[in-house]
Amino acid sequence: MKKTITFLTMALFAANVNAQIISQNADQTTIVALNSVACGAAGNTADNFMSRAFTLADYAITYDYKITNIKFGVETATAPLNVDVNLYSLVGNYPAGTLTLLNTKQVAVTPADALKIVETGTTLTQVVPAGSKIVLEVAYNGNSTSGFYLGTNTSAETKPSYIKSTTCGISNPVTTTSVGFPNSKWVMTIVGENNLGVTEIINSNNLQVYPNPVKDVLNFKMANSLKAESIELYDMMGRKVNSTAASKVSTGVNMSNFAKGTYVLKVKANDGKVYIQKILKD
Repeated sequence: MKKTITFLTMALFAANVNAQIISQNADQTTIVALNSVACGAAGNTADNFMSRAFTLADYAITYDYKITNIKFGVETATAPLNVDVNLYSLVGNYPAGTLTLLNTKQVAVTPADALKIVETGTTLTQVVPAGSKIVLEVAYNGNSTSGFYLGTNTSAETKPSYIKSTTCGISNPVTTTSVGFPNSKWVMTIVGENNLGVTEIINSNNLQVYPNPVKDVLNFKMANSLKAESIELYDMMGRKVNSTAASKVSTGVNMSNFAKGTYVLKVKANDGKVYIQKILKD
């Protein structure tokens, strides 16, 4: 391996259609210089396939989800080049499960995109059924005398970043941590639509929760002068297990009597948006 050196979004508002943003990055917009990793060949980058796996249930998405845009970071492109954005369905667990290609889009990247977020735009649309698992892959074939490094940052991620490269003998995806680069965390965001009449944002810094995992009281606070108006907790079957109305909202939820497992916290704020975080109950 050679080391050189979000997703927030605009909604497509139509009728009661609103944005549903999926990301595994705590920081969905910052790209850090000299932090990425790629397989190198002859002074350039070879074939590199960078990916993340998403489970809709982790975000309390219990409806068919229409993907309308993919965003990813660029650290470096040494010359104008094309990368492929591939979207797969996943059966089983990643990376050992079975992938089926759903959609692909070629995106032009130039040196001017360094340390920025680029996107497929609305030319890539795909409906995935409720309960699906999906894999997002950004691939560069290495068939040019140039280099491409996907954008990363060092902020927390809820699931791993993966890389594959036949040139470097990595025939199946492995985590960036396993090849010695734990701080190389791909910045990737999926933008989709729901028909719930609200914009839902996943893993935003505007909602901070602690402790997580939690044993007793889950605390949370809103940033940027936002205030919570209602709180809901869902289990991984999509069932609402707790709800607090605006008049009784506090800055904590007592989870001491909840069964161990994974839950999804949804906090509606006074900006009209719903902020979502996954919670682990010990």
